[in-house]
Amino acid sequence: MRSPRVTPSARELLLAVGLSVGVELEIAFSRHQLTPARGAAALLITVPLVLRLRYPVAVLAVVVAGVIVTAALGGDGPSVPVFPLIAVLLALYAVGSRTRGIRLGLAAIATFAGLFAAGLLAGADAGGGAAVALLVTTGGLVIGGALGVLRFESELFDQRASELEREREQLAREAVAQERRRIARELHDVIGHSISVMGVQAGAVRSVLHADQVRERDALLAVERTGRQAVGEMRRLIGLLRPDDDGVGDPTPSLRRAVQLAAELRDAGLPVRLSVEGDLSRLSAGVDLAGYRILQEALTNAMKHAPGANVKAHVSCDAHDLEVEVIDDGIAGRQPASDHVGHGLLGMRERVSLYGGTLDTGPGPNGGFTVRARIPLEAS
Repeated sequence: MRSPRVTPSARELLLAVGLSVGVELEIAFSRHQLTPARGAAALLITVPLVLRLRYPVAVLAVVVAGVIVTAALGGDGPSVPVFPLIAVLLALYAVGSRTRGIRLGLAAIATFAGLFAAGLLAGADAGGGAAVALLVTTGGLVIGGALGVLRFESELFDQRASELEREREQLAREAVAQERRRIARELHDVIGHSISVMGVQAGAVRSVLHADQVRERDALLAVERTGRQAVGEMRRLIGLLRPDDDGVGDPTPSLRRAVQLAAELRDAGLPVRLSVEGDLSRLSAGVDLAGYRILQEALTNAMKHAPGANVKAHVSCDAHDLEVEVIDDGIAGRQPASDHVGHGLLGMRERVSLYGGTLDTGPGPNGGFTVRARIPLEAS
């Protein structure tokens, strides 16, 4: 069974109660008789400690005043009053750990003066009283200040750790949202478009059937109905995947926007030369999107791993294949070619394999890095 945790307020209360009992017993067993006046004056030293962390300067002033009154009434112990000394040190610790600037200096002067006066009232010589007052004041404030710095740094580290944790969670949420947007975008651009085209083509075929082709007409009508239902279900799924600002209304990623992509990367500092050959309009939506993403990822990798290197990108499309090639010379970059390998290449390889294509990557013969993808159009 776990023991109940002691709160800071309860801890301060127990400390004040224990010191109150100790200081009363110390006066009772001293050479002076315990009188109500001495007992009340002694409580001035210990009871205010309950609030020392909340009002450190005020509590220190009351504690020092209690020490002076107790010394004036003859309430010192056999030699040096131990419990009043502990109380003063605890009050000084609170001031040193929580006070800075002028208030700290004034508290130090007032404490030294009060303890020196209490020593004189207790019968100590001036030199000894000044030494004790200086030692107690300096020791309490220095220890409190040092622990206060540690406490401040600990709180600062905890705060920074909390901020980093929040930033990590925010980045994770943004990464998840971005991936969901990408999935929704590709479902919308590729699958949804293809299903819609299938439905339109089925309707066109149905419209030219003869009147006696009832079974064929019913079959095509079922295809249209199923296509509309599939598109509706897909839109509902996309609504679950994407946030409100999903950006589906933005231009669809396409190799026909490759020139714009290259211009954006040149503005970002990557000197890329792009050449495009062939009729890109013959590409299906899926192959077009896959080619664009491969080109985008290869150029992004070149900018990340070989910043400032000269990059040549080539896109070609004929009746049989789509080819995307990105070559950087690696001259301006300092990253080794092996650093290109990462999740980007895995994503490119997955896109290529989806359409039965091939992906060749690796260092070039004269340095740098080469990405070459080929997607067969007939298989797609």
